[in-house]
Amino acid sequence: MRRFQAIVGIDPSGGRLSVVAVRGGMGTPSVALPPLSHDFRAEREDARFGEAEGVLGDFVARNGLVGARAFLVLPADNVHMARAVFPPMREKDLREAVGLELERLFPLSPSALRHAWRRLPDTTRDGRIRLVVAAAPLDYIDRWEETVSRVGLTLAAAVPAGWAAAAGVSRLGGANAPDGGALSVVLRWIEGRVECTVLAGGEAVFCGSRPASPASAPSEGISLAMSGLTDVPLPAEDARVDLFAPAGWFPAGEFRPGSAGFAFRVREGLPQAVAALSVAGGQEGPADPLPFLCSYGAVVAGRGMDLLAPQRAGEASRLARAAVAFSAAAAVALGVAWPAAMAWKAKSDLRLLDAQIAALRPYAEAYEETIADLDGAQARVAVLREEMSTAGETLQVLKELTDRLPNGSWILSLRVEGPKVEMEGLSTSAAEIFPALTRDGRFRSVEFAAPITRQADNIERYKIRGEYVPPPAAPPVSGGAR
Repeated sequence: MRRFQAIVGIDPSGGRLSVVAVRGGMGTPSVALPPLSHDFRAEREDARFGEAEGVLGDFVARNGLVGARAFLVLPADNVHMARAVFPPMREKDLREAVGLELERLFPLSPSALRHAWRRLPDTTRDGRIRLVVAAAPLDYIDRWEETVSRVGLTLAAAVPAGWAAAAGVSRLGGANAPDGGALSVVLRWIEGRVECTVLAGGEAVFCGSRPASPASAPSEGISLAMSGLTDVPLPAEDARVDLFAPAGWFPAGEFRPGSAGFAFRVREGLPQAVAALSVAGGQEGPADPLPFLCSYGAVVAGRGMDLLAPQRAGEASRLARAAVAFSAAAAVALGVAWPAAMAWKAKSDLRLLDAQIAALRPYAEAYEETIADLDGAQARVAVLREEMSTAGETLQVLKELTDRLPNGSWILSLRVEGPKVEMEGLSTSAAEIFPALTRDGRFRSVEFAAPITRQADNIERYKIRGEYVPPPAAPPVSGGAR
């Protein structure tokens, strides 16, 4: 079996996990491997997910099914079903109408559900739209999607058990398959529960399950069927209902339960067809093949009733398909043309900007040169201003010092910091410098900054510091003074 052709049907209904590997092709899908039937040992749902992951992982690894698609059967006890009637409207408006009706149809918030619907035949010819709407909890589907992905499969569809059973009966029933106007009931026994699916014209209109013992399963199944047949869209008076049930539940022929207006006609051949389908590789099929009906039917039903695509209405018209194809082609063409147009426009804009930059470049260079000349001139002005503020006072201090120094004295270095003056030099008599500086009050706080040292040739080295007292400013000359 080639991997890309493998499709795995998974049915976790009740306390049993039923798995079939179906090989598709140009003809009828066929089971290519012995099916898997596993009775859950755990009671809690969380533990069953872990148990299912281990069993599925072993089945996938043993048969080389990694990468195959998986179609999940949503058990009847996890699916809500309801019938709804709408006036004639367009398909787009019908989707919105169904979405608005979800809160009324089901006891859960619409945001917590995945839903889909199928049209029922218009038997009354009044133009009204009759639908069967199915919904399942979103978290349940997400948990199964995580589980199958961890074992190497890809969840491709989630099909309610009713539509999976309908597809299986239609494919395997042969001559006993329901025709366009027949009522059919499919009963399955699943580990302490009986499951009932009611079909009208091959479409599932009811699917439910309830606990039952092996002895009470047939009567409970008929009771479920009666509750599902009370609101079928076909005339119920004296209607014959084809009954597909496990072997030995009902005797062959017809029977009418109580005073009901339905006559159940037991159909044979379906269990044998499922059993024959379940045999692969020369192995003997299971004792009760009907649990594999939905896992095979989910693969056959495909995405006709897929809750992974919640807005799908089932079948699309030829006009709708043509519109979708045209829209897709237009989107592809737009996706190719749009980047090309944007690239051409961007190149044109870049060329225009390059021309403008080239035209403005001489002005920018002249501006930069002017700014550089201005910065240089400002720097020179700052230096001159600093020199004007300090040089005059320094020269005045130097003049006052040289006027007061006695003969035979020299200044080697002079430092002026504001009023503070410090000088260092040589003198034949350094002691005479001190009274010469202090005699007229032009210098104050005069002191030797270091001891006087005697040099060669009887020359003394001195270092004196003090504070310069500027002369008082001359009073302004009166305007009448001569």
